[in-house]
Amino acid sequence: MNAAHASPDLRPAYQSAAEELADQLWRLQLLLARAVTRFRDQCAPEHRRGFAGVAILDEEIDTLLGATPHWSSDCESSDLTEARARCEMRAQSSIDAGLEFPLEAIRGRFGLGPLEFDALLLCLAAELHPSYRRVFAYLHNDVTRAYPSIALLLDILSDDWSQRLNTRRALSRHSPLFRYSLLVARATPDEWNAEIAADPGLVAFVLDEAPLHEPRRNEETLALDELLVSPQEREALDRLTRALVRDTFGSPKKTIVVISGSPSSGRRTIARAVCREAGLRLRVRDERRPAGDGHDLAGHFRDAQLLGEVPAIVLGGEDGAQQLPAFIRAIGGLSAQVAFAIVDSDTAPRTGGSGDIRVHTLHLGTPPASVRRLGWQRALRDHALRANNETVQTLASVYPFSVGRIYASVRDAQIHLDDRLPENGAVELPELAAAARNQTSHHLDSLAQSLPLRYGWDDIVLPPDERARLREIADAVRNRERVLEQWGFGDKTSAGPGVNAIFFGPSGTGKTMAATILGAELGMAVYRVDLSRVVSKYIGETERNLDALFDEARRSFALLFFDEAEALFGKRSEVKDAHDRYANIEVAYLLQRMESFEGVAILATNLRKHMDNAFLRRLQFAVEFPLPGVEQRLQIWLNVWPAAAELAEDLDLEHMARRFEFAGGHIRNVAMTAAYLACEDDAPIGMAHVLAATKREFQKLGRGARVDD
Repeated sequence: MNAAHASPDLRPAYQSAAEELADQLWRLQLLLARAVTRFRDQCAPEHRRGFAGVAILDEEIDTLLGATPHWSSDCESSDLTEARARCEMRAQSSIDAGLEFPLEAIRGRFGLGPLEFDALLLCLAAELHPSYRRVFAYLHNDVTRAYPSIALLLDILSDDWSQRLNTRRALSRHSPLFRYSLLVARATPDEWNAEIAADPGLVAFVLDEAPLHEPRRNEETLALDELLVSPQEREALDRLTRALVRDTFGSPKKTIVVISGSPSSGRRTIARAVCREAGLRLRVRDERRPAGDGHDLAGHFRDAQLLGEVPAIVLGGEDGAQQLPAFIRAIGGLSAQVAFAIVDSDTAPRTGGSGDIRVHTLHLGTPPASVRRLGWQRALRDHALRANNETVQTLASVYPFSVGRIYASVRDAQIHLDDRLPENGAVELPELAAAARNQTSHHLDSLAQSLPLRYGWDDIVLPPDERARLREIADAVRNRERVLEQWGFGDKTSAGPGVNAIFFGPSGTGKTMAATILGAELGMAVYRVDLSRVVSKYIGETERNLDALFDEARRSFALLFFDEAEALFGKRSEVKDAHDRYANIEVAYLLQRMESFEGVAILATNLRKHMDNAFLRRLQFAVEFPLPGVEQRLQIWLNVWPAAAELAEDLDLEHMARRFEFAGGHIRNVAMTAAYLACEDDAPIGMAHVLAATKREFQKLGRGARVDD
């Protein structure tokens, strides 16, 4: 600041942004008046004409430049040096008083020198009042060119060739004016004659209009200790926060914080919490544009710099991780000291950092079940809902969701229940599980058959030991967190956290029913896979089919039920040729995928004797479904009839149980056929209908039997 020329009547500080702007515009008019005088000295009156008969008269320009600016300044000095000193002293007084107005904020935050600041002010003037455009057109001697060009700015701001060179440097494409997108060149092939305009967002900032480019959301920012993260992630966040404070306030290097994970993994929430802990505010650009869009990127960084915020950009989509190195390289020429990159990536991406930029990375994987359980509890509480502990534990174990997806599931359940929601807010597993499944996106329906979940534990008839084994499968799914995480068994095994089992037994003994009962118990969709269709004679095709199945099942969090497993899981044969060797490879590959699968996978086969014991050791559970005895068959006969079915008094179910050694599936077929026969006779379901249906069932099975004795 040159205080030697300051007038004695200078005020101590600006009281408003308009007051500062008025003084700067008065100084600008002095600059323009000087430029007009030079223009008239260099150009004869007969050459100062407009275009196509339209003229800008000298008198008009004199009137414009002699008038008081639109914002009304009380400065009466006509000396440029004194006017500059006045503006600088008053701006400094404002800063000393704790007041910062837009123009001085722009100058200070982007380190603009006097020439750069004056060039910016001239370009801003064309946006602030139309009279300035008339002046620029006059100085261009062309009424169609209403914005200053680089050539015109050189003429206005330079007194001699030395100053002209300095001005040219201030207007180079590498100067802060263009590097930070404070000014943008209007389209023209001639750099010298290119008209220059202030970025619209910058104009809005100066006028204190709408927020720059992208409105800032009033999102609640959690404290670091309020985040639902794993202990390992919490340690990483503490380290990141300390590093961010160190790099922001004590390092000359630029710092990039890369937070990667799935779109619902809470990356923005965590980024805001880290910034809050470090005493910073985050500004996220929601639009997911390529990192190579230099102007947009620079503008976003500029806006954050103007508002005193840390810029963050979302690199989304399938190629988000691939954009990251280009984004980091682009940071070097931008205004921010610290920036965040929020990347869509299931794995930690490569950063491609450089020596001039310090890169900190944090990858958010699937939260452990303990964190998910807390997430369900907090989401239910925040939505005024409640569920029992078993439901919460089941959901946390079955659905490896991020906290964001958990909240979305609870919100969806609340919306769908609507007026059916009890006053106490109690919600059951089926509603919450259905809402959780709505958050998934998969194509499993094209690869497997979805099974209805219409049965419960009371519908299946099994020996007590086998029924207990089925319940153990459900308990294993629910208690994975405690066994694998809290008790540390997950560190003692190479297998994944999933649960797998094999069901043995003749057709119709309840294997499929048991799978659907487990699905209902755990809130999981159940998909039946016919392994006979998966197996291919072409080398490698079976593995590709299995890969597709397990990948889609991982996305859907469904229970996979592989029917007809004997198609692939036969007795390990002695390797006599390449086909035998490949068949064993297919079996091993299926077991490998089942072991690494995080969900629930069940194999079903009719023939236990064909199972290789070496393979069975790799499965966690084996449940046998024997043909039912007399008492079990009677129980099935008693349970098979719906409550609304009309039964005749002569129906002797004990006789049916003793006489016919049917499996449960056959009994259900007989009951259904008997119901149709009775309906045709317009009579209750009687013994004659059941015996006739039994005869049809034997005929279907290719077995002859007398049913009328």
